[in-house]
Amino acid sequence: MTTLTVHDLFVRYGKSIVAVQGASIEVREGEIVSLLGQNGAGKSTILKVIAGLQPPLSGEVSFGDIDLLHKGANRIAAGIAYVPEDRGVFASLSVGENLRLGAVTRRDRAGVDADIEMQLERFPILRKYWSRGASLLSGGEQQQLSIARALMIRPKLLLLDEPTLGLAPIIVDLIFDVIQQLNDEGVTILLVEQNAVRSIAISDRSYVVQAPGRIIGSGTAQELADNAAVVDYLGFSPLGADPAKGD
Repeated sequence: MTTLTVHDLFVRYGKSIVAVQGASIEVREGEIVSLLGQNGAGKSTILKVIAGLQPPLSGEVSFGDIDLLHKGANRIAAGIAYVPEDRGVFASLSVGENLRLGAVTRRDRAGVDADIEMQLERFPILRKYWSRGASLLSGGEQQQLSIARALMIRPKLLLLDEPTLGLAPIIVDLIFDVIQQLNDEGVTILLVEQNAVRSIAISDRSYVVQAPGRIIGSGTAQELADNAAVVDYLGFSPLGADPAKGD
């Protein structure tokens, strides 16, 4: 079983700003795990360290038997895909070019074509706008493209950073549906998301992060609800919230 393990992670920006303070998390194969907390709590920083975009001050990060902090660690080869908060689409390229760029390390042309078709089935708007420049897409369309492009590496672990931020409710519903579909298909998911209610509802377990990057509680919805510090910080009981209303 391939497990993502983050142990005693410390991250500092500059000489004085502590972004993550001793965070430890685990994501087991086949799970959806969410990182919850207020803006600036350190959630996205944890994801960036895992994705190789932010060097930590100290700590350990591994995926299976791969040390992700080792200089030569190849996350794409390991099956790790990252969807950033800013979506990261290549604005000067078309939808189709963005998708094909997601498979640039692959040599199985027939498999790439089949996977593109699969993503166009999953996100029909991308088929409609196949030749359109990515810069002309709406925020929700860009998010669909960003997720579809990440899926082109056939990830074992998908890192999602605020995938519904600023999106219309109908697109939020779509994104959460897709997250569940992907997990049903066998993709392990680590989710950073402001919509705590819906995240808890779809997650096997959640970690609650309080600035500066400290884990104040973790577990299932029941376990979070039993943690008074977590309930006080979130402002609601994970067992008493209505996912349809968001948070």
